[in-house]
Amino acid sequence: MTGTPAFMSTAARIAFEGRRAYVQSPIDDMESFYWTAVWATLNNTKSLSTSEEEGDWKRWLDDSGAHARIAVTLEIEKLASLDLPERECSPFLAVMAPMLQKWWELLKNMNVKWTRAWKPVKAGPALPKELLFHQFAYEVVPMYVELLEGEKKGLQAFSQPDLAA
Repeated sequence: MTGTPAFMSTAARIAFEGRRAYVQSPIDDMESFYWTAVWATLNNTKSLSTSEEEGDWKRWLDDSGAHARIAVTLEIEKLASLDLPERECSPFLAVMAPMLQKWWELLKNMNVKWTRAWKPVKAGPALPKELLFHQFAYEVVPMYVELLEGEKKGLQAFSQPDLAA
């Protein structure tokens, strides 16, 4: 398995850290993209004012093991539950928190669905595995696009000069 550990899915990173074989799924790919988005959000150069907690979260993503990253999602979930003016964090994270929280929920639900679907084909021939992989890939990408479309207004608002400064 190759890749940057900070951006690996949680399951792939646990396998990587334990030096175990792992079959990557489309859900792993989308979770990897999620961790990339979290990293980019926390390291956004337009958001120079960050809280002390955000500094901790950056370190957890970069330096800690797979399990420590889950704490970052819990903190993002707490932020997302607050009204925008109550969020004591960088401006970009304040805007991204609700989308990241929804994305994490989507990933958790899809991972459960994947695990249930994978179990009966896991030990079988390659073709059913490949078909299942593609089925999930085609299902999860439109879900992500729909999520982005739902958050478009908030994301566009951040690109305005008064919020991005």
